[in-house]
Amino acid sequence: MERRSKSNKKFMLLSALGIFMVVDHHTWTTFHFFGDYIPYNSFFMPMFVFISGYFNKVDSSTKLTSYAWKKIKTLLVPFVGISVCVFLLQQLINWYKAGEVTSVSLWYLKYVLGRIVTVGSFAPIAEPTWFVLALFSVLLIYAVLKKFLYGLWNSYVALAIFCIFHILAVYLAKNVLPESSEYILLPLKCMFFLPFLELGILYRDHLEKKHESLSGGCKIALIFGLLLINAFRTIYLPNAYDVAFDGINEMAGFTSPYLITPLVSSVIGILFWLTLVDLIGKPAYESKFVNYMSCNTFWIMGFHVVFFNVLNCILLFLIHCGIDLPYFNVEAFQGTEWYYWEISPNVKLLYLMVGILGPLALKRLYDGMLFVIGKARNNHK
Repeated sequence: MERRSKSNKKFMLLSALGIFMVVDHHTWTTFHFFGDYIPYNSFFMPMFVFISGYFNKVDSSTKLTSYAWKKIKTLLVPFVGISVCVFLLQQLINWYKAGEVTSVSLWYLKYVLGRIVTVGSFAPIAEPTWFVLALFSVLLIYAVLKKFLYGLWNSYVALAIFCIFHILAVYLAKNVLPESSEYILLPLKCMFFLPFLELGILYRDHLEKKHESLSGGCKIALIFGLLLINAFRTIYLPNAYDVAFDGINEMAGFTSPYLITPLVSSVIGILFWLTLVDLIGKPAYESKFVNYMSCNTFWIMGFHVVFFNVLNCILLFLIHCGIDLPYFNVEAFQGTEWYYWEISPNVKLLYLMVGILGPLALKRLYDGMLFVIGKARNNHK
């Protein structure tokens, strides 16, 4: 069975850390590395766009139809496949925990379609997949802009313009969206993410060598400087958590009174972790597990909430077997896909492990099935 191995080890580790942060955040911060100063949700979704920008190669020779088809195959097709699989698993989970399944009526299909083109996912159990449609849209918009403006393109000017649109998106989300149509969500998310795509390209083309050439002492000073900046910001802002923003899928949670806060928070978080990985990440560069996580961030993003629910179903089974699990709220679990057993920090660690290892095990099973099918086909030729 062929296994992918990423050659860019720094960004391999950075993307693996990013998806770890997503799951850790969704397990109510089991670890929350440096989270008191740099909360995950102050930068980690922009960081994924930054990583995509780093590997983005659009120029004047790019064929837009081929580029779009490639992104459809690598983003939209897996999105649909994972969504269908998650939907089927959700039916089994609902049947077990509540004795009923979702009725697939015409109304429900309209609801699902509307939710996909606005929020970006078909249901709360697949909520994290909202990012895929946002990233797909941002990449296509950027490709079209750069293709037709390539002769005039200046990355620094483009970044400045994108930053203006980003700030405008935050303003509209805070002041216009609550009373407007939810169908402006996707355009707002594109405006929000565009500067981070350009930042990834700028870093690759102009800043990476300078950043990597910094001495160890300078990198340590930069890391502590970024922590200090956020420490002052958390003291200065009305609420220490105002450096973060929740619910980008619905363009909500911008609690800071300053429109520029999400942009500053994202740049600080990305630069902090990029520098930390460059400084101390080398021991993990040859880790097969880190590489496998990095190659399968999509699977972890799409399935980790499902596996939270699988764990809850196992706990519910134990209760049905007569085992007492203090404080496990069966009714709360039956009412939401985001319930977890709030008994101890160790249980949160269990959810974190299940949320990462479960999807990776499922991917291994999927790869194994493809390998067996492929081998069987070759034997019959």
